[in-house]
Amino acid sequence: MTDDGIAALLARYEFGDACVRRVLLDQEFGPRTRGRVVRLVIDARVVNEGLRWEPVCLDLYGVERFRVDESRGFAWVLDVPPRFTRFDGLLQVDLCAERFGGLRPGNAREVFEGSDLVFAATDGGWSALEPWES
Repeated sequence: MTDDGIAALLARYEFGDACVRRVLLDQEFGPRTRGRVVRLVIDARVVNEGLRWEPVCLDLYGVERFRVDESRGFAWVLDVPPRFTRFDGLLQVDLCAERFGGLRPGNAREVFEGSDLVFAATDGGWSALEPWES
């Protein structure tokens, strides 16, 4: 996921009160795999289309570390957009970044401290999905 791809994602969607719908964890095996992969499906509002709801998919490849912690009452509703940072050659995707306010984390340890939903991966991408079937 390039910086331009991240900027396009954050420009297209309004994530305030967006909802994480699915977190799919998968482990690939074999010589040409990307290791552990994660797919996050988030219902977010499209900024330039009247704030209509649209499911957006974040795919993360080569996931080396993650935390999905429901024990503290994480509601799966995002207050702020996901925060994307890079430390130690990995892309950090934090879906509970409101705890930083306007500050930027200084290292990978800070990204993971206190987050209920965070991932460190070698790469990733995003795409819009068809709306959910009723």
